[in-house]
Amino acid sequence: MEDKNTGKAEHSFSPLQIGSIAEAIDPVDIGTGVAEVISALEGKPDKIVVPVEKDGAVLGVVFRQTLEKLVHPGENPSPDLNLEGLLIPVLGTVEASAYIDAVMEQFLKSSQGDDASWFVVRHRDRYLGVVGLRKIIEYTNAIQVRDLIRAGEIQQNLLDKSQVADKRLEVLLYNKMAHELGGDFYRVFRGGKDRYLIGCFDVAGKNISGALATMALGACFSALELFKFEGGAEKTTQFINSLVRDVNPPGIFVTAVLFYVDFTTMTVKIHNCGFSPVLIFVPQADNRITFKAIQPSLPPLGIQEELDVDTGQIVPLGPGLRITAYSDGLTDMTDIHGERYGEDKTFTLLKKFHIVPQNNLRKLIDREIGSWIGEASLADDVTLVDIRFI
Repeated sequence: MEDKNTGKAEHSFSPLQIGSIAEAIDPVDIGTGVAEVISALEGKPDKIVVPVEKDGAVLGVVFRQTLEKLVHPGENPSPDLNLEGLLIPVLGTVEASAYIDAVMEQFLKSSQGDDASWFVVRHRDRYLGVVGLRKIIEYTNAIQVRDLIRAGEIQQNLLDKSQVADKRLEVLLYNKMAHELGGDFYRVFRGGKDRYLIGCFDVAGKNISGALATMALGACFSALELFKFEGGAEKTTQFINSLVRDVNPPGIFVTAVLFYVDFTTMTVKIHNCGFSPVLIFVPQADNRITFKAIQPSLPPLGIQEELDVDTGQIVPLGPGLRITAYSDGLTDMTDIHGERYGEDKTFTLLKKFHIVPQNNLRKLIDREIGSWIGEASLADDVTLVDIRFI
């Protein structure tokens, strides 16, 4: 799940994408008079630069401060003064969906990064040396990348614990993170010989903040396993809800779907807490497959102190039954033109799953995501669970 996105007009971007910090300033033609530009800036103190274009292409920017230093109030600018002579050329053009860290990395690798400012460094009132802004950024980026990689390894270790070895069912848990750290999470808890809890979660936060919340969920499931918790579906959902509410600050919640598989009653109890619709595929006697979608019946975890878990849905368990759930990162992923993948394509994809062996699904999902987003980037994690009963 994404944080609230920053939008420019009708556009919407992740806070980590360059489009979220772009200033929507209308460019002026290179032939525009300096006095006219200064007049247009009056009453707009937030406009620091003015983009300048020629034949529809933006060539660079002119600093407001430069204009105001050259032309004093009440004076007419020199006829020799023009925008072209004050122009600072742009470094290049980047796609709005590109991630800020990737843009910075590309800039620092180029020769343009060598022109950045330098600082004199003193120690105990004596000259120590010099350091360039480029080196500062490269060094801090390297530290951050190292820490993120280590944190990602810790998070992946939690995800890797979700393995099922039972001839009665097959469980695929898929996750593709949009960043080094993710806000989506899944976990399997076996509560005895014939009972499983399969959970899929989407935190209202991303990257580091989302990852911290998923670590708390991981610790919760580890506690369930270590203390051999046998509280039943309703008590378990209440426990997880209380934990999410207790460890997170106000405003942080978790959408989730919890599947309580019980081979003693031959049922699957579903608690859909604000997650995407759960898709149920049921085989029929005439080799047909019927389909139904189970909408969320509970609020996201962490919002309410108590949940009315009696509103969960129960599905009879039998051979050939297939249950699929997915995070909104799948439906919300966009191509290079900003077009959403959407619900219709998602349903078509999930129908394809039915004729594909589960061990081939990861390649199918990876290929579908790659073919849709192309050179664009994922704005949100994509997580999917596919449960098949033998």
